[in-house]
Amino acid sequence: MPAIASSLAVLAVLIETMLVALRSLGDLRFRIPEAVGILLLTSIFYLVSVFVALKNRHASKADRCNWTPILIVGAAVVFRLSLWGLEPQLSDDAFRYRWEGKLQAAGGNPYQAAPADPEWSHLRDPTFPRVSGSDLKASYGPLVELIEWGMYHLVSPRVEDPFRQAFWFKLPAALFDAALIGLLFALLRARGLPAERLVIYAWSPLPIVEFWATGHNDAVMLFFLVGGLWLAARDRWTPAFASLTLAGAAKLWPFLLFPLFVGWKRWRPLRWYQWLIAIPIAGALALPYWSDVGQNVRVATGFLGGWRNNDSIFGLLLWLAGDQYPAKYAAFAIVGAAVVVVTLLRWPLEKAALTVIAVMLMVSANCHPWYLTWMLPLLAFSPQPALLLWTALAPLAYRVVIAWTLLGEWNGSTPFRWHIYVPVYGLLVATFAFRWWRARRQSGA
Repeated sequence: MPAIASSLAVLAVLIETMLVALRSLGDLRFRIPEAVGILLLTSIFYLVSVFVALKNRHASKADRCNWTPILIVGAAVVFRLSLWGLEPQLSDDAFRYRWEGKLQAAGGNPYQAAPADPEWSHLRDPTFPRVSGSDLKASYGPLVELIEWGMYHLVSPRVEDPFRQAFWFKLPAALFDAALIGLLFALLRARGLPAERLVIYAWSPLPIVEFWATGHNDAVMLFFLVGGLWLAARDRWTPAFASLTLAGAAKLWPFLLFPLFVGWKRWRPLRWYQWLIAIPIAGALALPYWSDVGQNVRVATGFLGGWRNNDSIFGLLLWLAGDQYPAKYAAFAIVGAAVVVVTLLRWPLEKAALTVIAVMLMVSANCHPWYLTWMLPLLAFSPQPALLLWTALAPLAYRVVIAWTLLGEWNGSTPFRWHIYVPVYGLLVATFAFRWWRARRQSGA
C-alpha cells in the first residue's frame, strides 16, 4: 500500500476507535463532558489526516493509486455507520422535523402554525417536550418542508413509536451527506485537485455527528450547493443556477451566492439570463405553502442578527451599536460587502463562496456547531487553517446542552465560547501576518 494510504489507514483506525467510544457512552445528553472530550480527540486525528493529505499533494503517481480514494470513501462510510444507530440527542431538531411533517399530513401549513398553537394541540404526543422552538412557525425553506411531508407519509405507517419515527427523520440528512461525498469527489476532479482533499469533508467529525447522529437538514442544502458548483465547473450554468436555487429553497442564505454565480466584469453581468431558471423552480416549491411569511423571514434572519448563541464578532457589533437592530443591519451590511468584493474580484467560485460563508458565520448572532458544516466542502478547495481549527473546536459548543437537558435553559452566549474563538481568530491573524511577511520577503528578494 502506498505511503499516503498507509498513513491515512492508521489515522482512520484511530478515528473509528474514538467514534465507537462515543457510541458506547449511551445517552449523550447526560455525558456531555465525556462526549466533548472524545470528539476533541477525534478532531486531533482528523486534523492530522488533513495535514497528511495536504502535505502529500505533490506525491508521485506511485503514491496516487486507486487505494487512496477507496480508503477515504470506505472509511467515511464506516465512520458514519458507527453513529447512525444513535438517537437524536445533541439537538432536538429531528423532533421538530417530524412535527412539521405530521402537521402537513393533518392539513396544516407549517409557515402559519407553531407547535404550541392551541388549535393543533391534538397533534401532541410524548415527543412534544422535545419539539424545538414550539412557539415559532417554520423558518426552513419549502424544499425541506416537502421532504418532511414525504418522510412522515413514509415513516408513520411503518413505525408506530413516535420516538422511533423521529429517529428515521435523520434519513434525508444521511442520504444527502453520502451523495455529497460522491459529488465533492467529482468536483475535485473537475477542478484538477487530488482525491486526498476529500478527507477534509469526508473524515470531519462534524458532518458525521450532525448528519448521521443528529440528522440536521443542512446536508440537503449542502448537496445542492456543491451540485451547483460542480455544474458551474463544467460550464453548465443554467442547471447550476437551478441547483443553487434548490439549495436556497432548503436554507434561504444560499441565495446570497447568486451574484457570485452571475459573475461580473466591472459593472457588466457575465451571465445575465441563466439565473432566470430560479423563478419557476422557487415558485413551484413555494406554491403549496403560499401565504404571508413575513414573520417567518424575520425569524429566519434572526440567526444573523437576533438571539445570541455562540456568537463572536456580533458581540462587538452589538457593543458598538448599543442596540440589537443596528447591530443586525451592520451584520447584513458586512455580509453584503463580502459578496460584492469577492464578486468584483472574480475569485474562483469555491473560494468566493467560502469567504462569504465564513464572514457570515463570524458576524452572525447565532452559530450552532452544525452551521460550520457549510464551510467544510469548500475547505477542500481552499484549506484555511483557522477555519479548519474552527470546525475541529466546534464540539466545545455542546456545553450548552447540559443546562438545556437538566434545566430547560439555553444560554450559548457565555465567556466559555472564547475557548473556541480565541484560538481561531488568533490563528487567522497569524496566518495572514505570515502570508504578508512571506509576500514582502519574496518581493524584496
